[in-house]
Amino acid sequence: MKALARQLFKTFLFSVIISIVASAVYYSLQHKGVSQDLNGILPSLSESVALLNIFILIMTLPMLFLANPAYYNNLSIRLVLYFSGSVVFVITAFRLQLNPENKTLYFITAISFIIVHSVFYYLMTKKRR
Repeated sequence: MKALARQLFKTFLFSVIISIVASAVYYSLQHKGVSQDLNGILPSLSESVALLNIFILIMTLPMLFLANPAYYNNLSIRLVLYFSGSVVFVITAFRLQLNPENKTLYFITAISFIIVHSVFYYLMTKKRR
């Protein structure tokens, strides 16, 4: 359980960093030539991305049930417990009535979390073999 919680915390930290960088790049490409610079918007952008990552982190907490060997040894249950929270977040984000810029920010955040989470999943399963 302790290792899973540590892994989830690392996933959160790496995802926040990658999401902030990717969102800043998206914002700078989207608003090229606009007088508002990135330094003015970066604190609120970072805050928004961190909050979205906290939401995804809370939604992925069921992965902590993988400490039970019966759940971990069943592949379908393991995949559902590990990835369902972030996938549900993506589905919910696309169903919300948001403007396209916010939807893209949600998508960037969710995809970066899923990618980092997948890397840690691969490392976890490789280590247990």
